[in-house]
Amino acid sequence: MAANKEELKQLLINIVKDDDLTPEKITDETQLIGEDGLFFDSIDVLELIVELEKRYGIKIKDNDIIAKKFSNFLTFYTFIVENEKK
Repeated sequence: MAANKEELKQLLINIVKDDDLTPEKITDETQLIGEDGLFFDSIDVLELIVELEKRYGIKIKDNDIIAKKFSNFLTFYTFIVENEKK
């Protein structure tokens, strides 16, 4: 399944369970992890990693990868597209 931005935005919205969040509010610059990001706790990040493995066959085991590649939506999207199992 080839990843697209709208699908990934919806996945993020479903995980954070924020009724006020819409795909339009998630831009390439939207911070994903950290105090000002969409994900406040590690449970959300873990849930995201599980979903990425199920949907795209991407296994993530290194916390450094998460910090770098999930910093904002564009780096997250690029990482998924470059690493998904075709």
